[in-house]
Amino acid sequence: MTSKKRSAKAAATPPAHSVETLWTQLETHYKQHAMCRHEHCERLLEQLEVRSLDAPPQSALSADQLHFLLGICVPELLPVPSSQQRLLLFRRLWTQLLKVATPTAAHYHTQLQMLRQNRLPLSDHRALLAEIAAYNGPPDAELYAALLDVAGASGNMRQATELLAEMRALNFALSERNFHALLLGHARSANLDGVAEVLTSMLAANIPPSSSTQALCFVAYVENGRPDKARELLKQHAGQLTTPALLLQMLRAVLDAGEPSDAQLVRQLIAQLPRDYVRDVLDVPPAIAGLCVRLLHRGRAADVLQLVAALPAPQHNENQSSDGYAQLLLQELFRARTPLPQMLQFAGQLRASGHNTRALELLTELALRRQPALALDCLEALCGAGETLRPHYFWPLLLHQHRRDGETGVLRVLGEMQRLRVDCDEATLRDYVLPLLWQTLQQPRQALQQLDAVGVRASQVLTHLLVQLLQQQQVAAALELLQLYPTRLQLAPLLTPLAALAVHVRATKRYSIFAQLTQALQQRTLQRQEDFVGALLLQMCGPQTRLRQEPAALLRFLHELQRLQLKLSPAAAEALLNTVGGVAEPGCREDMAKALQLMRQRELALPPDASASSGGFIKHPRDMSLDELECHLIELEAKQLNTRGVLRRLLQLSVRDGRLQRALELLAKCEALRVQISPGMLAAILDLHIKLKDLTRAQQTLLRLQKSYPGFQVDEHKLIDYAALLVHNSRLEEAKQLLQQRAAEHKINGGDYVVKNVWQLLNNVAQLAIQQPVPDSGHSLTFETFDFLRQLGYCQPHNALLGPVLREWLLRGDLDAAIGEFQRLATRYKHTPLQFELLSLLVRLSNGQATELARFPGTTKESAQQHLAAVTATVTRVHGSVNMNSALLLALAESGTETQLRRLIINPEFRLNHDQLLKNCEHLSQEGAVDTLLRLARGVRGLQRTIDEQRIYDMLLAKFAKQNDYEGALDLYDRLQADDELKVSQDFVRSLVQLLQVNNVEIPSSIALRAQLR
Repeated sequence: MTSKKRSAKAAATPPAHSVETLWTQLETHYKQHAMCRHEHCERLLEQLEVRSLDAPPQSALSADQLHFLLGICVPELLPVPSSQQRLLLFRRLWTQLLKVATPTAAHYHTQLQMLRQNRLPLSDHRALLAEIAAYNGPPDAELYAALLDVAGASGNMRQATELLAEMRALNFALSERNFHALLLGHARSANLDGVAEVLTSMLAANIPPSSSTQALCFVAYVENGRPDKARELLKQHAGQLTTPALLLQMLRAVLDAGEPSDAQLVRQLIAQLPRDYVRDVLDVPPAIAGLCVRLLHRGRAADVLQLVAALPAPQHNENQSSDGYAQLLLQELFRARTPLPQMLQFAGQLRASGHNTRALELLTELALRRQPALALDCLEALCGAGETLRPHYFWPLLLHQHRRDGETGVLRVLGEMQRLRVDCDEATLRDYVLPLLWQTLQQPRQALQQLDAVGVRASQVLTHLLVQLLQQQQVAAALELLQLYPTRLQLAPLLTPLAALAVHVRATKRYSIFAQLTQALQQRTLQRQEDFVGALLLQMCGPQTRLRQEPAALLRFLHELQRLQLKLSPAAAEALLNTVGGVAEPGCREDMAKALQLMRQRELALPPDASASSGGFIKHPRDMSLDELECHLIELEAKQLNTRGVLRRLLQLSVRDGRLQRALELLAKCEALRVQISPGMLAAILDLHIKLKDLTRAQQTLLRLQKSYPGFQVDEHKLIDYAALLVHNSRLEEAKQLLQQRAAEHKINGGDYVVKNVWQLLNNVAQLAIQQPVPDSGHSLTFETFDFLRQLGYCQPHNALLGPVLREWLLRGDLDAAIGEFQRLATRYKHTPLQFELLSLLVRLSNGQATELARFPGTTKESAQQHLAAVTATVTRVHGSVNMNSALLLALAESGTETQLRRLIINPEFRLNHDQLLKNCEHLSQEGAVDTLLRLARGVRGLQRTIDEQRIYDMLLAKFAKQNDYEGALDLYDRLQADDELKVSQDFVRSLVQLLQVNNVEIPSSIALRAQLR
């Protein structure tokens, strides 16, 4: 039973859905129930028919989709409409098919199957044959067999005779299928003697009667009013008729023979169905469900009850839902407008037989959702069945009755709840009763009497009524209610309206009656030791309140409360004195201290949420987070208040956080509202255009900033990013002039703060440099730019910043120059930039990878091996052999073969820096180098002196967990499982299970078994 609040349905016409949406609805329903709804087909077809000629191609259905729709125009798959309605639907769909494809033989066979299953005649078979021949060539025996099936199903023996003559002329031999069509034709034309003749002819043709033949004979007897013969045949061939399709054909004949149907035959046929078809399933078999739906829409609910009762109850295990059986049929009861007694009878039968023990609950829920007028009777039946009714069951009913009968209807539902012994709880009163009784509550005394008459006690409603009276500033009426109903109350909900009322009291100088009301409330509190008076005064003096700035008015309140001998806690007294006493005159502060001293009572204590209930402190926009600012902006816009300050702050934070599209939206709002632009805001706009790589607007913004605020200093990282954008647009000299001008005017800080920005600038220079010849100096353009920035103070030699210097040579395809540059940088700066990338590249070249060799003209395997030796020697000289070995190991894992990797590892002279290797592996895992680490793990298998194999897998899994990438984690597990020599640890499996559970992903059985989940 759902407890969600359901809103009233809109009276407006529902919006038209797209073809794709309607197709998805139809397909989903078919996958769930193995049948379709006529409404889905109609809406989809109407959308196709009204589609304009210039509609995009994707708005139409494909030929395969239309073929599927043609195929469902049969009673088993579209059970609700009549045969004529299905025929009309088929013709409209055929028209749509002709627009997108030429009909094939499969389409015409589908058409004949539709006619056969709907028992519809084919008026002119020769015209159809001519049409088929025009598209698909001369007819074959299969086509004539389908035509004969149609003639037989409709009982048109004249047409069947003509077809037989044509088949004989074409030398088509008669098959068992043809005899079955003739047998059914004689049966449908009420000629049982003809049925016997067909059986004799089959024997003469040496075709013995099969189980299909016996099933058709059964249908013939039932349809011609000979149930005795049908029973005799069923008894004679009971062991042979076990195929579900045949038994269902016989069952349809029994149910279509007349009303009421033969209950004994129905039970016999159901009993013949295989166990796995009816018992080992969790719902009514789809074919039987379709038959039941058809019967319901024909007003034969009694036959449906009889049919479902004959089915065995399903066997559920502890992990299977037990309330899904016949759920579709319960829904169809409402669509078919079945009388309520039969609905209740059906649900009760499902419950009593064990088919669905929650059938009554489901029926009640459907009634509340679809026909609330029936819901009360369903709830009463549920109560009579011994189920405990809960208040939220009545929420939809309260809303429905209020729409229909107003407040009288709400009170009537409350009376029914009392009759059914359902107590109205707090949530029901707060959300579904009192908001709907606005007119009744205008007279509180009468409202309490009316509610008491329908079972709602005064103690449940009094607090809500007091809140309403306080909001309406009816102090006298509130006092009167408290005197009439001396019940204990929860006072926390009254703090806010009382504090708001104090503003009115201060303006009207009615301190005395306010104190009397506070006294009356204090006397009725449920928490005798809580400081209600102190909490109220703190709320009244909260931030941004007038009373906080007027100590004299607060003193008047204190005097009146003291006169009535009301007490407060020492903590509240101290807080009030510190909060308000600081702005009071010396005399007023002294009087306030005396009054508070007289009111102190040590036994009282402020409630834990006193500070929170006092209204809290509203943050300044500069202290808000991005999400808080977005909420604040929505609130200000809803109240049509000034949003300029929030927009400025939100724009700056959005740019800083990388929410660029949102920043553009905010910028458009600022421009539309003509928000005054501050220099900080202009700098944020400059950063926005830089990140969007919009040079024109970035240049305009920078010029505006320099012109409007010449003394404003743009951050170094933003200026470097602007220079990088200039280089990206091939304006290197302009970028260098900008940076040089900044260094001349201001001290440059540089350092790690701008390393990423300088790196991006140098990368852009490297990309630009390959379009130009090498400078005459012999140094690369990127190195010259790096040296230029270093001299100005923007950066110092750094491994990351020297990477673009080396990359320029790699981009140029000059491997010799790249190796020479690497050795020079290592010698000069003691750094080895792009070490991993360069070693990996040289390993691939040394192994003769054709694609890599093509990138570097003139490079051979031998020269690459020489370069690899030179690079390893250089790395050894700078970092030592142990660190070099770690780097080479990873390079081989990235680009080498497993044989090379394994040979290196098993070398007893091969020593590693374990800590450095572990650090590098963690870095690679964060970069997503899964293949590299998996190759490394396989290479070190069994050699614990390098790095633990399982630890590598744990690193990768931790990376996927950090990114919440459960698909990557599952792919990793599958790859590990494919390795027969590996068995992942239990900790790995449990971590994987935890990641899947966090994402609500179904855990594969193999993983669940490994993790020992139950």
